Amino acid sequence: MKTITLSLILLTIFQNTLSLIPPKFQWKILDFAWESHARDAALASGAYIPQNNMPAGLARWKNKLFITIPRWKKGVPSSLNYIFVNGSQTQLLNPYPSWGEAFVSDRACCITSNSTVVSAFRIHVDKCDRLWVVDNGVADMTGELKQVTAPAILIFDLNENRLIRRYVLDDDVLRDSSVLTSIVVDITGKGCDNSYAYIPDMGSNALIVYSLKRNNAWRVENHFFHFDPHSGVYNVGGINFYWSDGVSSVVLVPSKRTSGYRDLFFHPTSSTKQFRISTKLLRDEHEPKENIFSGAEVLGDRGPLSQATACDYDPISNVLFYTQLSKNGVSCWNLDRPLTEENVPLIISDCTILEFPSDIKIDTDSNLWILSNRQSRFLYESMDFNQVNFRILSAPVNLMIQGTACEKLSTVEKALSFIKRPKTYK
Repeated sequence: MKTITLSLILLTIFQNTLSLIPPKFQWKILDFAWESHARDAALASGAYIPQNNMPAGLARWKNKLFITIPRWKKGVPSSLNYIFVNGSQTQLLNPYPSWGEAFVSDRACCITSNSTVVSAFRIHVDKCDRLWVVDNGVADMTGELKQVTAPAILIFDLNENRLIRRYVLDDDVLRDSSVLTSIVVDITGKGCDNSYAYIPDMGSNALIVYSLKRNNAWRVENHFFHFDPHSGVYNVGGINFYWSDGVSSVVLVPSKRTSGYRDLFFHPTSSTKQFRISTKLLRDEHEPKENIFSGAEVLGDRGPLSQATACDYDPISNVLFYTQLSKNGVSCWNLDRPLTEENVPLIISDCTILEFPSDIKIDTDSNLWILSNRQSRFLYESMDFNQVNFRILSAPVNLMIQGTACEKLSTVEKALSFIKRPKTYK
């Protein structure tokens, strides 16, 4: 009875006030679990400039929470790191897979280990206990822009903390403007070998598909991968900026239309529309371009100021979650309902704690994870490192969506929703 009462109290708080989840982790400035006197040496050499480290992506695996730090500026010692889920709120970051393999100095001409990640944004953990990372290979992105190594896909065995494969992306799938921002993985059939990775190229408006079994990658283009010029204006943290960003994150959803395949849901960052395309069209590198162009569908519009950097899907509730940059929060959409503005409610929002929600993930226990990082201040102005700047929040999905338009529909509601659902258009 006490448990039910507590749940009702928590539900009331969430429903009535969009109340904040208390941050599970938070930092004024990021620091690392240095070995011996390495921190002093890194500070002296400029290999570690504390103010230049900003977290961007996260993913949970068991008791580890992986956190990425893109090399936007100089002085980032390690791009791929982890903390412990049950650790302290302000714990130090541990480079992955080790200090020796993760560390890259600004003077580096190249990498010394295939396990080294130079600069990554968003990452993915699959059901086979593998961590997938797409490395842009670039340092000091906002400054001198140094290409330390070629862009590559890295796959780690998390149980053994070892690299399974490093696949260097060929020039024919990339462009000079390429920026690889995330990766998701589809495992087909039995076992783990027949896997496909989907990588949005936000900078050159494309999708890169990689087959693990064939160890081959190809480029897919579509006019829906481009940004919407009407949605390129932002104001986050009181800072105005304009982005012409294409697709920065994608999710895989079970398909009700094509047996044996899934639907890839995607949206350009600078857009308010949602699209989908069948993986049947994406898995074949020889698929005619006209099929790719006609195969993508517009599912609807989330409404004004609903630009999202990242999204993730919860299969238990059949709900898609979006970061909401211009609203400093998170919204959701139950895929059993039509995609309309009223069906994509803002479920949590705060101008301080969720200023610039950068990434969002659903773990295997159906918990929602949100990372906010004040990126607009970091890139375009300055940050006050005497106050908390980076936060990670977490809560159960079912609690977050209770009492909203994202709650599970009854059988009757599903039938009515299907009847009323507007046709998709191209």
